[in-house]
Amino acid sequence: MIERYSLSPMKELWTEEAKYQRWLHVELAVAEAQAELGYIPKEAAQAIRERARLNIARAKEIESQIGHDLLAFVRSLEESVGPEGRYIHRGLTSYDIEDTALGLAFKEALAILIDDATRLAAVLKRRAVEHKRTLMVGRTHGMHAEPITFGLKLLIWYDEMGRNIQRLKDAQKLISVGKISGSVGTYAHVDPEVERRVCAKLGLTPAPISNQIVQRDLHAHVLTTLAICAGTIEKIATEIRNLHRTEIAEVREGRPHGSSSMPHKQNPSTCETLTGLARIVRMNALAALENQTIWHEQDLTRSSVERIIYPDSFLALHYMLVRMTSVIEQLVVNSERMRENLELSYGTVFSQALLLKLIDKGMARARAHELIGELAAKAIAEKKEFRSLVSTHPEIQRLLSPQELDEVFDYEYHMKHVETIFARFAGD
Repeated sequence: MIERYSLSPMKELWTEEAKYQRWLHVELAVAEAQAELGYIPKEAAQAIRERARLNIARAKEIESQIGHDLLAFVRSLEESVGPEGRYIHRGLTSYDIEDTALGLAFKEALAILIDDATRLAAVLKRRAVEHKRTLMVGRTHGMHAEPITFGLKLLIWYDEMGRNIQRLKDAQKLISVGKISGSVGTYAHVDPEVERRVCAKLGLTPAPISNQIVQRDLHAHVLTTLAICAGTIEKIATEIRNLHRTEIAEVREGRPHGSSSMPHKQNPSTCETLTGLARIVRMNALAALENQTIWHEQDLTRSSVERIIYPDSFLALHYMLVRMTSVIEQLVVNSERMRENLELSYGTVFSQALLLKLIDKGMARARAHELIGELAAKAIAEKKEFRSLVSTHPEIQRLLSPQELDEVFDYEYHMKHVETIFARFAGD
């Protein structure tokens, strides 16, 4: 991921140095477990722990000669340890180290995202309560439908983010696995008890069965989870962008970006950026799904893909969650414009309430629907208040009193259950 979209602490997790440090952590745990079980001398394990040093430059130098990064890393460790270094990596295959270290990386990266998503959810909840009764028009198919509140819109996003948090937690539990089972998963050269002890030391669960690798359905599950979460961010960003339009102007990014050529512009640029990054995360999820397939017990067709999609996906979603939290915190809400826009359709947003009232008074549903549709179209075409046309129509006058029309054309009618909806989230 380019530096522009890389934020701490996620970016430190995916550096080359962090990767090598995780590899070393796993190798040390293996040596310690093998010494405990008598497979290598305890003195050798102690020497490995005391003398093993990361020398990335040396590892890179060796890699340039042999073309294998993990093997180059192991040889550089051997050099730093001395004679006892021959016990490093005993009975292991590269992916015993790489996939176990990857489990550590995923576990930590998901912990960061869970914290990010939790902070965003808290901000969404706070702003939802703030705008619990801020009236605005609800739109379906881009057209005026019925009154809602901006708080309800925010509460929907909060609810969805809560599901994302649970999905991230579930994914973290699923992916927190390691494997120390050898070249094809048969434990031919390493005791399964070594695997159990290593994973216990690292805070991972041993994979119940593996071949040369941990199976990639687990990693695909994580990346599709990230894609769903990114989709929620994009959903919020897209709605803000639409409500930010000059013609609507109901909300505005707290720090909108301008134009180099047009000084008057206040663009929803952050939300546009987040919309674009969601495409990257989705695309990477597709690549992760492609990576489920391997030849036999292992091949490297997925390796080059993973070097890109794993860090990029985590970095992108981390950036998205952090930036969206700022957007929601600073979002400028124009409640007056919301009310003005609500009234742009001349009161036709009350059409369903009127329909039900006429049906209750004995008018056939088909006739009521037809009549109200005609009056609503006339109100829009002639720019007249819908209520004035309704209140003077003979058929309606015979059925509804002025007081009953007051009940129909009342915004409170549409807000009567707002408290009920919010009460469902009172314990969150």
